[in-house]
Amino acid sequence: MRYSSGMTRKRKYGFLFVLVCLSCSSLFSQDDAARSRLFAAHAQYYTPTASGLKSFHCDASIDWKAMLSRFSGTDVPDDNPFLTYLYTIHLAVSDDLRGKGSLDWTTTVAPPAGKEEPARQIREGLQTSVAGFFQSWNAYMNGSMVPLPDSTITIKTVETGFHLSGMSGDLKLDEDFDKNMLLTQVKVVGADLKVLATPSYVTTPDGLVVSAVTSQVNQPPTAPLTEVTFHIEYAKVDSFQIPSHVIFDVKNTGVIAIDFSACKASVGDFTKNQ
Repeated sequence: MRYSSGMTRKRKYGFLFVLVCLSCSSLFSQDDAARSRLFAAHAQYYTPTASGLKSFHCDASIDWKAMLSRFSGTDVPDDNPFLTYLYTIHLAVSDDLRGKGSLDWTTTVAPPAGKEEPARQIREGLQTSVAGFFQSWNAYMNGSMVPLPDSTITIKTVETGFHLSGMSGDLKLDEDFDKNMLLTQVKVVGADLKVLATPSYVTTPDGLVVSAVTSQVNQPPTAPLTEVTFHIEYAKVDSFQIPSHVIFDVKNTGVIAIDFSACKASVGDFTKNQ
């Protein structure tokens, strides 16, 4: 499983958890019922990898003038040399629905004199933001955020719905579902980070599709809080729902909107090479 922005390690969170055996028959029955609900709930969520989506590649675009105007707090004229430079950049995104994904930034034009450092900061900031988005989004699309139940998962019925928990390496995971098995909160705590993610969904004919994720990140856990929200809109590519418009909102820092177009989907056996 991959989580939200701010997480820098490439990990597979396959829910390799130790099941705590309960001797009380009433509690065992309760957990068994919760597992049955989780199995049924898994089918509610849109999981394109189960239908063969292996990866995709899209062109990407940004309203550079609007972005620079937001960051500077003033309207940027059309003949601004740095804006003219940004218009020469070709952006593209690639994602294999397991890692962080990537943003390609290509241009044959050098930044204006004295603007090399701002150009580098924008490029690296965008690449980090896109990687963080896909790291979070992929976990919802490949089924690992709402896993099929097995003996490696501890899930139980609680007053508000259902609670799933476990360990993966040095990370402790807790997930909360409401009584309709809607995933409402994900908490990940490790030695060098703490993440509290709150997803939102839209109902589609394909199932529940994540439309936003707000993550409160402390990295390390004692560091000041950073809040990041992704908003996602979709378009059909072949039979798959692929992001068409993503907004990155870093609280008290800035907002960036990226459009995806000319997307091409690749199909195959997603389980290979895992």
